Amino acid sequence: MKFKYLIGASASVLALATASQATAADYHVTVTNLTSGIHFTPLIVATHNPSVAMFSSGTRASEQLQAIAEGGDISGMASLLESIGAGVATGDGLVAPSMSADFMVSGNPGDVLSLAGMLLPTNDGFVGLNSVHLPQGSMTYSYNANGYDAGTEGNDEVIGSGAPGEAGFPAPPPIVASGTGTGASGIHVPAEGYVHIHRNVIGDLDPNGGVSDINAAVHRWLNPVARVTITRMGDGSTGAVSAVNDLRGQTYSSTAVEIFWQPATTAAGHITGYEVSINGEVVASIDGQSYFQDGLSPATDYMFQVTAMDSNGNRGEPASITLRTNDN
Repeated sequence: MKFKYLIGASASVLALATASQATAADYHVTVTNLTSGIHFTPLIVATHNPSVAMFSSGTRASEQLQAIAEGGDISGMASLLESIGAGVATGDGLVAPSMSADFMVSGNPGDVLSLAGMLLPTNDGFVGLNSVHLPQGSMTYSYNANGYDAGTEGNDEVIGSGAPGEAGFPAPPPIVASGTGTGASGIHVPAEGYVHIHRNVIGDLDPNGGVSDINAAVHRWLNPVARVTITRMGDGSTGAVSAVNDLRGQTYSSTAVEIFWQPATTAAGHITGYEVSINGEVVASIDGQSYFQDGLSPATDYMFQVTAMDSNGNRGEPASITLRTNDN
């Protein structure tokens, strides 16, 4: 079996490989956000041959990694990895502090696992795990994942579009609600030009000016930023889907709330997603463990229900929580 591996100015993921004839295995991957104030954008998890790298410290970031680190766009990396036969699983929502995201991904014997997702709020920071070993048999491996800087954008710490090559970081509603500011002058530093361990944000305590739109009291962190557990799944088990665990919520304003939960479990297949209802009406089906809702009425009670679903079409018992929006 021959492999060709290139890391260059425009590609850090490229390989040619013959197809594996061995039997693939399924892996359950849980990524837990260990920070107190940082959100992860939708994550990408991949199993691949060790001759392939999603990123490499000390080298220039690929276009695909830049898109993840500056704007949270995992589509390009997913397409590139799938084109070389990697097993790929992707998330579709933010992973809030202390929350987890679950994935199922298949891998061949000898494969390794990598993952990435943007750190918000940062200019080009990302959580990353690079080519770690997969468990054999009915084992679970646990790894810590660090925050990296893609080195593609100067860390000016001001809100912007998040588009690759443009200054500033994106600020979706949950990030604004967490305490970002406006009107900062920005920190004038150049892009480093290579991937490296992130040295954290600077931030300030001025919500209406200062040098940074990042809140120094909320958004600073220390590595590691995530814990990753990987379990090789067995075959032939049966059982029901559990309710989600530790359902809780936070009211941000008179119009915005967010709910969080820990993963449900199933003894048959794997959890594929969660159905979210508000006052009995289904509003979303997601595979993450948090849901943000804006546009609500002030001083109003809302009952949220979350129901887990597995790959065999089974559904768990709904878990419920009632949140009240603030007065105007």
